[in-house]
Amino acid sequence: MKRPTLTERQQEVLALLVKGNTMREVAAILKITPRTVAFHKYRMMSALKISSNAKLIRYAIKRRIG
Repeated sequence: MKRPTLTERQQEVLALLVKGNTMREVAAILKITPRTVAFHKYRMMSALKISSNAKLIRYAIKRRIG
């Protein structure tokens, strides 16, 4: 079974979150709305079947995203 992959934009969002930025800060850096950041985060968590922020950050660190 193929592992889900993240889009380039999702990886950008995740990298900024891993660095400790808030969703509002990520939005400002990427020039998108905080709601769009939340949507990217939701889609990542759904695709990866991850249920918490901590697990999402752990996923990113393991894969050296950010």
